[in-house]
Amino acid sequence: MSQRSHPLRAWPARRPRAAGFTLIEVLVAMTVGLAIMAALATMFAANSRQQQEHQSTAQQLESGRYVLDSLANDLRHAGFYGEFNPADLGPTYQDPDPCSLDPAAFGWNTAGAPIALPAALRGTSADTLACLENRLAGTEAITIRRVSTVEQTTASMAAGNLYVQVSRCPDDVQQLAAGTTVAAMALRNIACTGVVDSVRRYVSRTYFVARCNDCARGDGIPTLKRVEFIDGALRTTSIAEGIENLQLEYGLDTSATADGQADEFVAADEIDGTPAARAWPNVVAARIHLLSRNLEPSAGHQDARTYQLGRVTVTPATVSTATASYKRTLLTETVRLLNVGDRNDR
Repeated sequence: MSQRSHPLRAWPARRPRAAGFTLIEVLVAMTVGLAIMAALATMFAANSRQQQEHQSTAQQLESGRYVLDSLANDLRHAGFYGEFNPADLGPTYQDPDPCSLDPAAFGWNTAGAPIALPAALRGTSADTLACLENRLAGTEAITIRRVSTVEQTTASMAAGNLYVQVSRCPDDVQQLAAGTTVAAMALRNIACTGVVDSVRRYVSRTYFVARCNDCARGDGIPTLKRVEFIDGALRTTSIAEGIENLQLEYGLDTSATADGQADEFVAADEIDGTPAARAWPNVVAARIHLLSRNLEPSAGHQDARTYQLGRVTVTPATVSTATASYKRTLLTETVRLLNVGDRNDR
């Protein structure tokens, strides 16, 4: 008897054909993928450059504002002599060399009649100050003179500095003393029974633009610097990088009534005492013009502008071809010399 197949027995399943990508499909997919990756890389690079540009510009603006704030703060303190009001004695004002290392040549003569004091400030438009190393040609410098806003005891006086002392005793013939030693500080206290045990250090600071920050390495970064007399020596300090130009205009109180307000703004070269009102003691305001630039060049940027730093009679600042790829910002601020202006308002 022959064996018959079971009616429910399934036929063997057919093995499916192996499927996959053809070589052409793989090449197309790789090409598309590479194109997407290239686009993403280009977008990432562009965003990175844009972010770097934003950071560089923000740093430039921050440096410019910091410099303006520093200069403005110092200018507001120009001519500060503590509790002493020079207008009470009608002093004469001197214009000592900002680079001098001799305290005897700082313009103080407190025993004379009238007494002599250094003028609160002076501007220097020409490159004539020997202590301003690597000064950038065509930029201006300004010297600010005052005493420290912080009192100190005579015991803390440091060698090499010039100190100023104000008398508290109304019977003292001499109301002001300036010297380098404790022995020179002999003015009396408010009870007129002893010596005043407080002095203020004399401060003389000159701000200027140098053509480099680290000049020993020749980095070529224009930088605002400050030269200050401390402990018998001139110390140069970098204030902010990227400051390319500094120009100032000076507000003169030339009115017959001497109201302490600026009647005209002039350049430093015009303050020569002719007429007599055009002298540094009559400067009651200063207008700061500051040109700040990025520390790194910007690809594809060409600065073809001319910057007017001050009045139309002041030579405009042009951008050289070598530095045209740097982005720049011009900042201006007018500051009143509070101490000088208030004393002139009489």
